[in-house]
Amino acid sequence: MSVLNFPNRIVLELTPICNLSCFMCPRHIIGKNPGYMKPDLWYKLIDEIACLPKDIKVLPFWRGESLLHKKFSDLTHYALNKGINLHISTNGHYVDGEKAELLSQFEFITFSIHTDEGFNKAVEFARKYKNDDNTIQISFVDAEKDQNHFMESVLNASDLMGFDAVRLYHEHSIDGKFGHGHVIENTERIFCPKLENTIVIAFDGTISRCNHIWNTEDYNINDTSIKEAWDSIVMNEIRTSYPDEQCGQCDQWAGRTSGHFWNKEWDKGTYQVKKIY
Repeated sequence: MSVLNFPNRIVLELTPICNLSCFMCPRHIIGKNPGYMKPDLWYKLIDEIACLPKDIKVLPFWRGESLLHKKFSDLTHYALNKGINLHISTNGHYVDGEKAELLSQFEFITFSIHTDEGFNKAVEFARKYKNDDNTIQISFVDAEKDQNHFMESVLNASDLMGFDAVRLYHEHSIDGKFGHGHVIENTERIFCPKLENTIVIAFDGTISRCNHIWNTEDYNINDTSIKEAWDSIVMNEIRTSYPDEQCGQCDQWAGRTSGHFWNKEWDKGTYQVKKIY
């Protein structure tokens, strides 16, 4: 175990609310009272991160569609103006106008495709906003067979329709439990790197050990700091007892266990699409 002094991946959930109801998504374990991160909490957390080295990645999403937050533009403006490296995943439905302009300034944008509208918005964004400073990925889930033709269209395009990469994920959960159904054979279990480098902060300030486990711990960051949460008894007990009942079933600790990945490389005056794994 080699835990960083401060996490270099910080998930800040703007909202667990989503406009879609994908059948494989374990949304039922969020609870009945979802909401939105308060701006004051966002500003406090961003200010703490901004005082640290610039290699920290902030992921303003988790269990919901972040662009539904009514203050999305204000909050992301604030972080970008502080020089924060932002990564985001979106279903694409609200990517237009000012929000599209803002997303073009993110370091990494991945479109998680579940609908025709999401796909069309993703393609439009990649064609219009791809630049040297961002990476744009499009992703699919193998359980959603009706979206496969979109993935094939992208892979068959010489330039991946403007995207840098394509990801096909295995279904992450079965009956709301992550990792179930995926057996990793002949692989010695290692300590999960997410417990060494990542902290997840829910919209209400509670924390989670990992973005793959959707429940939160009995710790709230509203009156403390990221550093205090990272060094807390709660997080240290999770690390010490790893793998406990929650982590034991997960298959995300081993690295590339989540499907397939393609990217494009410029070679001799043209793009070459290559399957990496």
